[in-house]
Amino acid sequence: MNSDKLILFDVDGTLVDSGKEINSYMISILKELKNNGYHIGIAGGGSIDKILNQMKNEILFEHYFSECGCVYYKNIGTDLLCIEKVYEKNIRKHELYHYINILIKKALDFLSKVEYTLTGNFIDLRTGIIYISLIGMSATEEERKYFKEYDTKYKIREQLLALLIQAAKSLNIEDKVSILEGGSVGIAIYPCEWDKIQVLSSLTQYKEIHFVGDKYEEGGNDYGLIHHRSVKGHKVDNKQDTYELLKKMIS
Repeated sequence: MNSDKLILFDVDGTLVDSGKEINSYMISILKELKNNGYHIGIAGGGSIDKILNQMKNEILFEHYFSECGCVYYKNIGTDLLCIEKVYEKNIRKHELYHYINILIKKALDFLSKVEYTLTGNFIDLRTGIIYISLIGMSATEEERKYFKEYDTKYKIREQLLALLIQAAKSLNIEDKVSILEGGSVGIAIYPCEWDKIQVLSSLTQYKEIHFVGDKYEEGGNDYGLIHHRSVKGHKVDNKQDTYELLKKMIS
């Protein structure tokens, strides 16, 4: 029996292509996973609205940890999706917010000097995390594709990460703030204690917890949870890897 087992999933790059909606094949195998007795949940970096939209509001998951676990909703519906907020953590009220704001300004200064064409809406101040898009959240799919190719060649995101980490050291907060790759074109900033690992404190009823994620290398926002001693981590590089993994789990 799998009734005491939970499988958590990252979203972008794990269940879907970055920014895209879930496809029918993934929906089907997730339903099959549930039929085999597994409990399933989300532990993503995006906002709850974005995650629900990407999942097409399907009644698939019991747990929705958005913004790296800073916002937690639980599904209490059966026939219809009905999510209820369990908690949220507000970064504006955190003692480090003043310093994080300095990092935001450093990022904007960096972006003002890049040579590629920018779009708009670079800073997303979410409830629990700050997300910086290096191309801008107003970018079209074509513009996002252009930036990803440009970044592969010139390592722009790596440069900004290094700059922000150095700035954090200068502010003496390098061991208090996480500055990590987020999504395919961005960087996430949040207090260290608000890493995805925080979701575990709300899941003590499960004897076995699995986590599937694509940002599993050091510097990625799945790293901490996927390598946690009490979690069975599964490293994937794309949604097809996830699909193949789940096929093996239910065979």
